[in-house]
Order: sequence, then structure tokens, then C-alpha cells
Amino acid sequence: MKILLVAMPWQGLDTPSSALGILGPCVRRQAAGWEVDELYANIPWAEHLMRESSGHITAEHYGEVAVQVFHGVGDWVFTSALYDVDGHRVDEFSEFLQKRGIEPQVPVEMQKHSREFIRNLAAEIAADAPDVVGFTSTFMQNVPSLALAKELKRIAPGIRTLIGGANCDGPQGPALHRNFAQLDFVISGEGERALPALLNRIAKGKGFADVPGLSWRDEEGRTVANPPAAAALPFAAVPAPDYDSYFRALKSSPVQDHVRPMLVMETSRGCWWGDRHQCTFCGLNGSNIDFRSKAPERIAREVADLVERYQILDLVMVDNILDMKYFGTVIPELAALDLDLRIHYEIKSNLTRDQLKSLREANVLYVQPGIEGLSSHVLRLMDKGVSGAHNVRLLRDSEDLGLNVTWNILYGFPGETEEDYRGLLKRFTTLEHLQPPTGAWRIALERFSPYFEEPTNGFMFRRPAEIYDFIYEVPRDQLYDFVYLFDTTDEGIVGPVEDELKQAVDEWAAAYDQSSLSYWTDDRDRVVIEDRRASWPEEVIELDDRQSNVYLGMFQGAGQEGVRRRLTSAGFAVGEGEVEEMLRYFVDRGLAFEEEGRYVSVALEVDPYRRKLVNGKEVFASR
Repeated sequence: MKILLVAMPWQGLDTPSSALGILGPCVRRQAAGWEVDELYANIPWAEHLMRESSGHITAEHYGEVAVQVFHGVGDWVFTSALYDVDGHRVDEFSEFLQKRGIEPQVPVEMQKHSREFIRNLAAEIAADAPDVVGFTSTFMQNVPSLALAKELKRIAPGIRTLIGGANCDGPQGPALHRNFAQLDFVISGEGERALPALLNRIAKGKGFADVPGLSWRDEEGRTVANPPAAAALPFAAVPAPDYDSYFRALKSSPVQDHVRPMLVMETSRGCWWGDRHQCTFCGLNGSNIDFRSKAPERIAREVADLVERYQILDLVMVDNILDMKYFGTVIPELAALDLDLRIHYEIKSNLTRDQLKSLREANVLYVQPGIEGLSSHVLRLMDKGVSGAHNVRLLRDSEDLGLNVTWNILYGFPGETEEDYRGLLKRFTTLEHLQPPTGAWRIALERFSPYFEEPTNGFMFRRPAEIYDFIYEVPRDQLYDFVYLFDTTDEGIVGPVEDELKQAVDEWAAAYDQSSLSYWTDDRDRVVIEDRRASWPEEVIELDDRQSNVYLGMFQGAGQEGVRRRLTSAGFAVGEGEVEEMLRYFVDRGLAFEEEGRYVSVALEVDPYRRKLVNGKEVFASR
């Protein structure tokens, strides 16, 4: 028997699907008699758009749509195929996008081509006569998958269809099954066990009642939803991924000239921080937040194998958070590999400089630390477990060590105030030599988040997000059960301060490339600071012995009392108010960041022998 596993748009063109890469080997090992193939339908979709638009719709346009998750653009593009119409709610959705500052021209043009693409693709699949076609669905893969499943059922009703992935987690899976007859099966939860079990029962003609997390239909056509697995899948049961199908498809496609492919690897599931204190706004781990990680001895070996097999050095770890135990095991082993890797990892933002240095030495060049804010009060509302000072320290150390940081600012939390932001905005210029946030965004109400699960935390009113009004034609009560995003009341800051926050982030981004703030110690062990930030006067500042002691002591973050003790232990006499005056100078001059009484030095350390000259002239201190 034969199963075809499909990754529909809007899987990234530059990355293989982790789900397909892992499920294929699982089926080959655990489902006897089944032949497995994988189809990366996102690649022929990009080809189709380029061809049918005479090159006007490019792979870059594909990528722009693929990231519009919170606006549902990718799902809407395939609604004309799902409902078999020439155009579906084009004027209304175009107006919706324009109100949100998104140009609708490209998505509208794409929608014109989706129906033909689905018909052609279904015909090709049916001609190969698979027994089962399985879809993986995350974010905006729902409607493309539903459209293809529907067309397959029309032209080849004997093909059984199934869908799984993040969009099927929890109550979403049974709700999808109830509302879309083109789906024979839906798997909720981890598929490594459930998919082979389902295929074995299909092959033997047995019933499905014991397949964990499976939705199926009884003899009367009613949806039956099996209970989920009793425990999370041990990571030992997750095989190394196989991406042969992706690289074969890319190699034979004109799309390859427009993408830089990256490898994808999973070294953990769940979130160890969420096990203890789930961030109030986050629903990404779905119904199974239990943290599990891959055995350390597997990781470096699997990385080396993937790189050798596919000759790719860019590697994205899709973990939600780095296992802290890896600093003593995996990270040194990655550093020891004789490979010029470029690795991306998601981390927690309270890592020390030494830990960040270890990552850099292991060729982890890109980090996503989940900073989300610089106000300690707002971070407590998020249940982040870090302070604003922690986050600034990480930005400084990452810049110093050459790590690329991706982060953003979230707002809209119940209990936040304008005061949490107004003072902060004035201090953004202090940080403009550090990597800026990608933007400032109001939080969305996500299924599975604490805010969603407990309405009394601040979001009593909720309805399926407006984007779904343009996508799904199902009753509102059914829609509630299978969508991920919800509209709710605006909490926290609104109005002018919201606009000022966004403007300040834009100004920070504009200043970053023009800005530097660095320091070194001279031959008298005094700190010399060179300021070349866009919003500050250009000057070189020489600190005296006492100031140098304080400035260096603030690199891990310090309070007034800690600074006083440091000075006293170093033999300095400290007068009344002297520490406060000194710290105020550093903050007012933008040399340190202060938040809730914690002070962090923000200048970057440089080798003094490389800074003898500035603009061809010998450096002279200005104070």
C-alpha cells in the first residue's frame, strides 16, 4: 500500500518540513507493507505563480505572504480553490488588508491561480494512485490542504485523506473532522505513534478505536474522537529527519535560484519554562507543553550527518527553547565539529555572557531569545521570569559577541500602564547601538495560552478572529472550536502612547546602522568610552578611577547598594548621595540603562589597540 505525505503552501521555500522529515522514517519503520513518498507542494505552487504571472509573482512574494500568519493571507488565497469559485470575498478582504497597512494586490492575483493549481495537482496525485494522502498543517496550511483533499475526493473518492499537525491539536482536530467531509481522518497530537498505528489498521482492515488522538467516522457517518495519548512521546522514539524529497524537488525546480535552503532539526519539544510558568500570552506549545529533549550524544552526530548528506551549513533548530543542560554536553560537541555552521536557536533571555559565548563558539549565530519587552512590570505580567535589565544585558552581550538577535516588543497586557512605556521610550536612544526589535505588536489571543484558558485573567470577551470571516464558511460555534486566533478587547495601552511606541521602535531601527558605543581600559585601568550613536553627541569620555570601578561593576547589573559596597571594598570613600549622583550621570548621558533600580552598562568592549585612532586622529578624552 502507498501513502503520500504532503506539505502544502505556505511551508517555507527555504526549509524542508520537519513533520515530513520525521514521519516518513516513522512509517517506514513501524508500518509494514507501506510505501512512503513525500510531496513538497509549496515548490510547484511557487513555480505555478511564476509561470502563470509571467514572472511578476516571485519567490520573494511567496515569502511575503508566508509570514502574514496573523492576517490569514495564505489561507485566503486558497479559498477560491476550496469553494470552487473564480474569486472569494475579494473586495472585503482587500479592504481588510488595507486597513492593516498590507497591500492586497499580490494576494488577490495569487487567488486567481489557486483553483487551477489545485485541480492540476490533484490530477497528478490521483494518477499515481496512493491509498492514503496525509497532510501536515501548521499556521496557514489548513485551507490549501482542505482544498486539495476536497478535489481528490471529487476525482478519486477511493483515496483516503488525513490531516495532522499543530492546526489539529486539542479540540481543533475533531472540529475540523466534523466540518469538512473531505477529511477521512484527523490526528490530534504527536503523529509518530498515531500515524503508523492508523496505517497498520487500514492495511489489516481493523477498527480505529484504539489509535490515540484520532478522529474518524462510524458507520452512521458521525465523528468519533479518540482520547489523546496518555503520555508525551519520549524523544528516543523520534528519528533523525530525512529530507531527500525536499532537496530532490528543489534541485529540479527553477525556484532553487531564488532561495537559500536551510536544514531543520528538532532537539526538544515543549517548553521547560512553560512547565513551571507558562507565558500568559503564549499558546505555541498547544495541549502538550511537557518538555523533552533529545539525548545529547545524538545531536552532534545527526548534525554532521545532515550537513554531509545535503551539503548545507545553515541549520534552524525548531525547538521552542534551548535545553539548559546542553551547555555542558551538546554545545561543546557542536563547537568541536570541523564545520562552518550557521545555527539558529531559540533561547531564554537570562543567559549569561559565558553561555552566550559558548553558543557563539558552537557556531550558533542566530538567536531568538523571546525578549518581548524591556519593562520589568510588563515582563512580570507576561510571567517571563526575567527583568528589563536582563534583556538589555543580553542585547549588549549578543552585540558584543557577534550574535544576531531576533526579537520584538509585545504590548496590550491587562494591568500595564502608560507609565510602563513613557519613561522607557525616552531611554530607547540609550540602546540604539544594540540590535533593535523587529516591531511593536499588540498581543493576539491565542488558543492554549493562559489568557485564553482563563478568561478572568483579563480577556472575558472573545470571538474567532475577523480574518476567519473571509476564510471559512462554517457556523460560528463550530469555527470557535478549530481556529487558533481570537479577537478580544484591547487591554493595556491604547491611543497616542501606542503610536509613540511604534514610532520609537522605527527610529531605533533607523539609528542602529549609524550607531556605536564602545569602551576600553587604558594603561591606567581607567575606562574610556567612545560614543558614536546617532542621537548623542560624538565624544570620547574618560572615566576616573571611581567611575571606572562603578561602570565595570554594572556589567552584570547592579543596584545602588551593590555599587556602594563595591566602591567601599575597593577602598574608595563614598559620600552621602555620591553613588546616586554617579549613577544618574551614567543614565542621563545614555551610558547605562536603568529599570526598577537596576543599572546595566551598555557600552561594548573593544580591544584598545584597535582604537588608537578615530577618523584618522589620535583619541583625546573629553572629560
